Amino acid sequence: MRGRCRRVRGVLLAAAWLGGGLLVASLVLSLVGCQTGSAPVAAQQPAGFNLGLTAVRDPSAAAGGTLRLVTGPVDSLDPTRSYQYGLWDLMRLYTRQLVTYRAAPGPAGTTLVPDLATGLGRTTDGGRTWTYTLKPGVRFETGAPITAADIKYGIERQFATSVLAGGPTWLVSLLDNPKDPYPGPYQDTDLHRGGLPAIQTPNSTTVVFHLTRPFNALDQVLAMPSASPAPAALRGGPDGGPNYGARPVSSGPYRFAAPYRGGDTVVLIRNPAWDRRTDPVRTALPDRIELATGLSPTERDARLLAGTADADLAGAGLQPDSIRRLLADPALAARADNPANGNLRLVALPDTVPPMDNVHCRRAVQYAVDKAAVRAGLGGMDGASLATTLWPRNMPGYPVTAPYPDGRGNSGDLTRARTELRACGQPDGFHTKMATVDSGRGLRVAQEVQRAVARIGIQADLRPFPEQVFLSSGVGSPAAIKAGGYGLVVVNWVADFPSPAAFYPPLLDSRGVRTQGDTDYAQLAEPALVSLIDQATGSLDQVVATMLWQRVDALVMQQAGYLPLVEDKTMLLTSSRLHNVYLHPVWRNVDLITVSVG
Repeated sequence: MRGRCRRVRGVLLAAAWLGGGLLVASLVLSLVGCQTGSAPVAAQQPAGFNLGLTAVRDPSAAAGGTLRLVTGPVDSLDPTRSYQYGLWDLMRLYTRQLVTYRAAPGPAGTTLVPDLATGLGRTTDGGRTWTYTLKPGVRFETGAPITAADIKYGIERQFATSVLAGGPTWLVSLLDNPKDPYPGPYQDTDLHRGGLPAIQTPNSTTVVFHLTRPFNALDQVLAMPSASPAPAALRGGPDGGPNYGARPVSSGPYRFAAPYRGGDTVVLIRNPAWDRRTDPVRTALPDRIELATGLSPTERDARLLAGTADADLAGAGLQPDSIRRLLADPALAARADNPANGNLRLVALPDTVPPMDNVHCRRAVQYAVDKAAVRAGLGGMDGASLATTLWPRNMPGYPVTAPYPDGRGNSGDLTRARTELRACGQPDGFHTKMATVDSGRGLRVAQEVQRAVARIGIQADLRPFPEQVFLSSGVGSPAAIKAGGYGLVVVNWVADFPSPAAFYPPLLDSRGVRTQGDTDYAQLAEPALVSLIDQATGSLDQVVATMLWQRVDALVMQQAGYLPLVEDKTMLLTSSRLHNVYLHPVWRNVDLITVSVG
């Protein structure tokens, strides 16, 4: 539940999934660099290009063979500790959750279906208490049945942040009692109380969640790999704690062939205890999965282009030179997809930093920015999609609103921008500072914003931060933003799951402000936002909830606290031996649970 500039993991999601344009006119830039350039113009889109956004490419029911995958550095193979979408996609091969997402491309893939549970969550008190019942016959790779206690222990591990830091903490915020925080199973000295009080297991097949507040997206949270079961028999021990990531105990169709020691190849083989009859989602066709880890983008591209790798889990897409080769080869382009990955590039305009404490000054920036130049700097139409509002296109309920018209060619409306400057008492412009990362796409975006606002007299001095501190002690510190006078903060944001409940609260809810690692960059002093967020997250009527979230979006845009610029796009290539290929809208990459090789 945090902003990320270093791990756009492939990242949500309907223009993004409706396919790309008919002409390929420019390069997609790597998400790990800021190289620029242009590629040859493809006269006509090859058959198969972008097919995986809406349909299945090369269907097949053939079983057997080895699925060959590549990726960069791995943060952890422990579902509790990973924050990499590519690994979340892989984890669905060796973990199962109470509920999961349908195996389908496009909007259908955002539909939740039962997995270990017999159905989706049930609530009788307006979304504060949720109950799930486990299916019979679900087992770990050891043959031991998966029980309610194992579900509970898998979730309790998220609370042990001093031992298992790194992964999502949605369930901590939803289940923990701030007056009596649960320390996690490794520091829980009061075992007689039965572990985390907010999860009850009245019998071996029933799990009851007692939330601290009504929340209508619990199913989405429980569909994340971090909510996977772990054997309760490992409770408190090293093999259930810091060592668990070397060889997680499988609840899915594959298990680890050997412990993963880091920097080598992960090998998964079939799990004989997995029962296909209990799992209507995963087809599990390959006999073996091999994941080469720690590879550079150039090394990964080389294997994809040579056909020695079937897919890249890193999700960053091909590098510029590789895209040139792909566009020049119709056979390669026919196996490529160019999705928007839900990663929104935006500028926060903190209300705590003068003159951004004046809404008219913030609106002047909104009108002045040249979004077309930002998109061009990131690779053109194949590198990014323009954003007119915070709401990502792939998220259900996308509102087609543009409160700040971008002028001719999306290059800004300078007349309106100057009108707003006069209204904020700064007719000749003003001086401020712009915080950004010191490299990559974030820096390129900041440079384009700097050039654009200079046209109306706003001098924005760049203050670049090393990536490793940018989101923590840099712009992740509200005090540092105010003290540094950062009137413009260039960040990117992607939701952990396809719901406004995952996208908006971390950016807007002032009640969760932290001294470091904070994500409420705009610090808007707007009390109505908190009320609307509570209403939206608590409504069990999805139509009403969507309307409330749209009101949240409209209010934020009216207050001009955030300036949405573009959504990143990537170029993803799969091998000719890979079948049943489509891009899953939640995992933002090839859906691994249904592919076939041969």
